[in-house]
Amino acid sequence: MRHSDGATFKAYEIEEQADVYFFRPAGMLFARAARHLRLTPTVVTLAGAAVGVVGGALLALEQLALCGFALILVHSILDSSDGQLARMTGQVSERGRVLDGVSGYMTHAAIYAAILVRSAATAGGSRLVPWAALAGVANIVHAQMYDYHRGEYMRFAIAGVARPESSSRPRAGLLMRVVSVYEAVQRRLAGRHPQVARAIETRAVSGIVRPEDRARYRACFYRPVRGWNLLGDNTRFYAIGVCAWLHHLEWFVAFILVPMNVALVALWFWQARADRRFLACTAEATRRRAGL
Repeated sequence: MRHSDGATFKAYEIEEQADVYFFRPAGMLFARAARHLRLTPTVVTLAGAAVGVVGGALLALEQLALCGFALILVHSILDSSDGQLARMTGQVSERGRVLDGVSGYMTHAAIYAAILVRSAATAGGSRLVPWAALAGVANIVHAQMYDYHRGEYMRFAIAGVARPESSSRPRAGLLMRVVSVYEAVQRRLAGRHPQVARAIETRAVSGIVRPEDRARYRACFYRPVRGWNLLGDNTRFYAIGVCAWLHHLEWFVAFILVPMNVALVALWFWQARADRRFLACTAEATRRRAGL
């Protein structure tokens, strides 16, 4: 792989193995093809959304469920491809980030709709509706925490930037208001981690994270952020594939509500412990610096 292509990958340091060895390389092939065809990242995102929705819808048909799962995997490849194409062509934007998130939510909505369609044909299938709704809400929380903690790790530990690029842009218009609300919800769900971010930003020099803070952040949060990968799309898509193969699509709802929520709670407390440790170490470092 050429170095210029490698630069389009987000962060090998915290990527899942499936991303490093399959989804990212496959996405790069699509990104190169899209660049050759002069397609924009937005077009690739919309194509990925369409493929994901069709794949989710096919899960409703038992005989085509595995075909639907295959299309969902193609959606994941395109989900990687649009970001790589954006970085490759210098077209990274807040709008693209929002569309990318919407694409993922549309795919999950199609999956839940297919589950309800399949369950409607069985006796007592209507009882699944409230549980599916709860699973959908849990799904959103999982995705937000996965996105937030990976984003903060890439910002502080990998890029060493105290403030995200989007923070310097005016938040006017409906799109930016949506982004602001989404980020505000993430911060509320993240417990004390926004305090960690503020501590780093306060100590930053000209918007650059201090080397000692960067090293401390990596030491405190590398393992937790790897843990948050468990709540990413890959885990859910593997689970839906297994459920489709076993002809029990409705088991996916139980998978989200029980083991995935247990993982969420465990990861939240693990993260909170790391947050406290980072803040204590940072406070001690600040006191030592002030005493010099």
